[in-house]
Amino acid sequence: MHRLFCICFTLLCVSVYAQNENAANKLAGWKDVCYDPQIHSIQLFKGDNEQALPVITAGLDEFLTLRFDDLNSERSTLRYTLVHCTADWEPDNLFPTEYMNGFPENYLNEYTHSYRSRIDYTHYELQIPNENVRLKASGNYLLKVYESDAAKPAFVRGFSVIESRTTAALHLRGPAVTGENCLQQIELAVNHPTLEVRNAFRELKVRVEQNGYRLPDTAQPTPTFVETGRTDYTLSDRNWYPGGNEFRFYDTRNLDFSGQNVQRMYRDSQGFVYAMLQADDARESRYFFVRDMNGRYYVDAYRTGNRNTEAEYVTTIFTLRANEPFEGDVYVFGELTNFTLHPAFHMQYNEEQQAYELNTLTKQGLYNYRYVLVDKKGHIDWNAIEGCFAETENAYAVYVYFRSATDRYDRLVGLFSISSGK
Repeated sequence: MHRLFCICFTLLCVSVYAQNENAANKLAGWKDVCYDPQIHSIQLFKGDNEQALPVITAGLDEFLTLRFDDLNSERSTLRYTLVHCTADWEPDNLFPTEYMNGFPENYLNEYTHSYRSRIDYTHYELQIPNENVRLKASGNYLLKVYESDAAKPAFVRGFSVIESRTTAALHLRGPAVTGENCLQQIELAVNHPTLEVRNAFRELKVRVEQNGYRLPDTAQPTPTFVETGRTDYTLSDRNWYPGGNEFRFYDTRNLDFSGQNVQRMYRDSQGFVYAMLQADDARESRYFFVRDMNGRYYVDAYRTGNRNTEAEYVTTIFTLRANEPFEGDVYVFGELTNFTLHPAFHMQYNEEQQAYELNTLTKQGLYNYRYVLVDKKGHIDWNAIEGCFAETENAYAVYVYFRSATDRYDRLVGLFSISSGK
């Protein structure tokens, strides 16, 4: 009954809030999305490092790892396909034979059923490249997982393949230099002596992500100075990014005790597990220092042999106190929501409790999250609930793409990382 309630609640959320959620996600230009409410805990990362970006280098013995759970016990075996994309994650016109060797469609054959969990699920894993898929072109890719029709995927995940053809001078400026109490500034100069760049304004594209996702409503850098073998973006007025605040977090690794920021952990009469988190307040003008995971999570469960198949799914109860409702919709946001506005993480305002509330399933582990506000036009306000501070630690990834007049796709020729906390 508990599981049926959660499924019905999620489907209701999809029905009621899909329009606003889809509008905001489209405006944001995010590459990841989950359409199927039965799919949970999707992670795509490099190698065995769950905190690493899903980027591998062409020509090296590197691989990507995909993990996810399917709570639909009656589903047939899932399949996957790869689609090559532009720098802005739009499918380009390449044929599969131009960017990969192998089969365009494959089955996900590596799966294990959960063991001793109150809510049953099937855990899937996949490595790319593999014996069926070898990648030939650099750039962006969409990994689509589906049941029978690739045009109706259960979820989509983006990853990239890099050919290292550039170096960069990269600096991050804080409030002491910029004079801004909220914004962080990136100074960037790209060295490309081995590339025949004839028109840097047209052939080079720079895309910036903060903590693994692109911030909506922020313009992308354009060149301010060009010379042979070097393009400078340092003085661009587009290199400013809101610092935000550190992510909130909670710990559900131990089902017998309340972990950090968990007010109460309990089971109902049927054995289903609940985690009531400590009630949160809007931070507004207060900066909170904490060493976070920049929005990510780590699946883990005490006293288990295999955390991926033995960890329990917990009904996690979020509460955000507010004397009156905000002007817009409130969402929980982080890797647990696929770094998108997910309908299953849309909060409801309880007038009697004067608080926003949300009950949703998350797997046992350590989690980061934050609250975001979305107006009626789908624009995201990062600052209304969490506040914005230049001293916040953020991880930036700067992607450099090159497409000459003779190229048929955007090549990823550089990836550079920097943290505002270092």
